[in-house]
Amino acid sequence: MRVLIAGWILAAGQVAAVAPEVAKGSPEEATSQAPAHYPPARRTDVTDTFHGVEVLDPYRWMEDLRSPELATWIEAQNQRSEPGLRGDPAYAQALARMKALENLYPTREPGREAGGRTFYRAMVDDRIHLMVSGPGDAAPRTLVDAAALGEGGMVRAFVPSPDGRRVAYILNRNGADWGEIRILDVDAPDVAPTVLANIRFEGPMQWSADGEGLVYRRFAPPRDGRPEAPAEDPALYLHRLGTPVADDPRVFSLPEDRRDWSLSLDLPGDRRRLFASVERGPWNDGNLGGSRAQLHLIELEASGHPRKGAPARVLTEPDAAYRVLHVEADRALVFTDKDAPRRRVVWMDLGDPAPARWQPVIPEGEGVLTNAQWYGGRLVAHWIENVHSVLRVFDAAGKPAGSITLPGTGVVQGLYGSAESPRLSLLYSGLVQPPVLLQHDLATGQTRVESEAEQAPDLSAYEVSQEWFASKDGTRVPMFIVAKKGLARDGSHPTLLYGYGASGTSELPYFREDALAWVQMGGIYAIANLRGGGEFGRAWYEAAIRERKQTSYDDMIAAAEHLVASGRTDKKRLAISGASNGGMLVTAVMVQRPDLFGAVLADVPVTDAMRRHIAGNGAQQVDQWGTPADADVFPALRAYSPLHNLAPGTCYPATLVTTSHDDQRLPAWHAYKFAAALQAAQGCGAPILMLSRQSGGHGGGGPSGWMESVAIQYAFLARVLGLGEAAAVGVGTRAGD
Repeated sequence: MRVLIAGWILAAGQVAAVAPEVAKGSPEEATSQAPAHYPPARRTDVTDTFHGVEVLDPYRWMEDLRSPELATWIEAQNQRSEPGLRGDPAYAQALARMKALENLYPTREPGREAGGRTFYRAMVDDRIHLMVSGPGDAAPRTLVDAAALGEGGMVRAFVPSPDGRRVAYILNRNGADWGEIRILDVDAPDVAPTVLANIRFEGPMQWSADGEGLVYRRFAPPRDGRPEAPAEDPALYLHRLGTPVADDPRVFSLPEDRRDWSLSLDLPGDRRRLFASVERGPWNDGNLGGSRAQLHLIELEASGHPRKGAPARVLTEPDAAYRVLHVEADRALVFTDKDAPRRRVVWMDLGDPAPARWQPVIPEGEGVLTNAQWYGGRLVAHWIENVHSVLRVFDAAGKPAGSITLPGTGVVQGLYGSAESPRLSLLYSGLVQPPVLLQHDLATGQTRVESEAEQAPDLSAYEVSQEWFASKDGTRVPMFIVAKKGLARDGSHPTLLYGYGASGTSELPYFREDALAWVQMGGIYAIANLRGGGEFGRAWYEAAIRERKQTSYDDMIAAAEHLVASGRTDKKRLAISGASNGGMLVTAVMVQRPDLFGAVLADVPVTDAMRRHIAGNGAQQVDQWGTPADADVFPALRAYSPLHNLAPGTCYPATLVTTSHDDQRLPAWHAYKFAAALQAAQGCGAPILMLSRQSGGHGGGGPSGWMESVAIQYAFLARVLGLGEAAAVGVGTRAGD
């Protein structure tokens, strides 16, 4: 289980399962049987009409996630799917391998200093605890014991007050997007904390200059008590310690013409200037925020209350991404992609913020500037160049001040530091290079190892290659391939191709224990850097959005054809995997090219492109996907929507559709409707299975649940693709022995 220390976001996992009747042996056996009998799903005569075109939706009733009829159908699907694999040898082998590989990640994140104390989270017994050390503490002590948070409780984010006397942390349960802020007295942790409800994700939240107030984002309660409904009315509030939460004043609200947008905040420097970002998704990699944002400036008193006589001011148009990194005097250091698709950093005059008056600091370059941070009076910039990390340092004027040497051509997964200290930490890894936590001193230019695995396995038997292939329109697209060295190009190797291709998200070659476990079991693992992602900047993303979305699917098909043409695998031994928007990717591709794949894994997928915008975070993603009401976009949506393009009697690949019933970001009915339609359409014996977790949210829950889910998935693929017995390498031996 990988833990990204930057936000300690647990990696999204995929639950999978297989029915006992799945054929064993060669992949060809799985498709030679007659179609199976599946739990029946009622069809209704529901039709929508867009621009004169009728669109059928016979499983619309499944959108009522509280329906007893739906609950009965889900239970029948789960009983058919899950029991068959937990006893399979491949399940135990995959689980053991991933647990061993997970132990290579640091179990403690870099600390945050405040008031002479150091706050950090640590993984203990598979749970995340909030710890503190400092004056008067003989040893680090537990502030928040994960076991005391109840079933599925997790500290998702935290911010200590400037004097270190208090800490605000966000609690959520079972991977849910909704949670609450709790404010704790560090010297009296047993006193009941103050609770601020209706919080989503990691906040945001920041302390006021006097340390007695917390500025935070709060939403209206979920409509009708349904957490999967679109989140409404985000606003910035101020809570003053010792006052009733009900009296918390609004500091900033969304403009009336942008009520369906989202909202973020920055409170840098002296905490007297609050930058409210009214923004829409998708959200960029790194710390840039929403892909379209408008900055507002609110001047604050030390208490966090807006300064009287100083109304909020608009600093930018809602035309690009903006994030304020630092303020000094009357100017702000801004990270943006305004007129710079690969991003840049500028000084903005707060009195005259027009772009024509910006002063360049870091100009747009050949690589993608994915992250920029102000640490210890220096600007640390993280570029992605040819899909690997490069770190450079600049002073406030943009003069180069050196670089940070990395131990290879892998990826920096996170940067951690503060504006006050020249010391920063970074987590680095590669696909076959275990993670290492490095500490760099900006004052001396020295880098040292802060934490690494004491007994890392020998991974020299495996290799990573970056290869380029031509997509349908001739564009060259890269992919990473991980395999055991010296594999014959005889088409015999079970291969798992992963893709996402959406939201400007970059699929980088960091250490993935699920990928390496698959390779250790005898397979080949490939990651495609599809358009719609952010690997090469805004142009790479915009090439595959709205009416151009098919471009992502063409890239994925070309990636699969490349793997087959290279002789590594054949169509019957090739599987594709995707989650969330990647679930839309793999279900669309399997519908368009069912002949190209032996198996498909779709976790928490989007499958109904006609109704993507009506629930979860759909309203925030309209810029990326469009809606069927848009006459320019509707033909593309109708042409690729997986749910609406299934052809009865077609032989589709063996497919595993998995979800969490409590997914608040992409409601589970996307998975349910598609699974029911696919089972009804299947024209051969390749199994179509659906498994629904009762909890786990969009990310699948905690680390143990994630690994168990992947292990079940791999057991399914081992049967369908004919994966060998763990590559004849025992779980306890070193790879290559």
